[in-house]
Amino acid sequence: MSDYYFIAFESTNHALSAEDYLKNNNCNITIIPTPREVSASCGLSIKFNSKDIDMIKGFIDSGFIKVKGIYRRKDENGMGRIVKVR
Repeated sequence: MSDYYFIAFESTNHALSAEDYLKNNNCNITIIPTPREVSASCGLSIKFNSKDIDMIKGFIDSGFIKVKGIYRRKDENGMGRIVKVR
């Protein structure tokens, strides 16, 4: 597995709204199941490129998308570890 960033949401509606908003703003994203290590009300997360993290944080700070948190999945010794970035 590889390292990647993802956004977790409180609701499916927030996830789908964020997907539309990010796609309309030319972010390269993918909908993924929320990893079970992240306790979230919504089963959908958005995986995104690390190069887009500052832009995505700006959208969150501006209130354009509502999130539970931003996370990073990191490979460590062949095991995946999830850390909350924000």
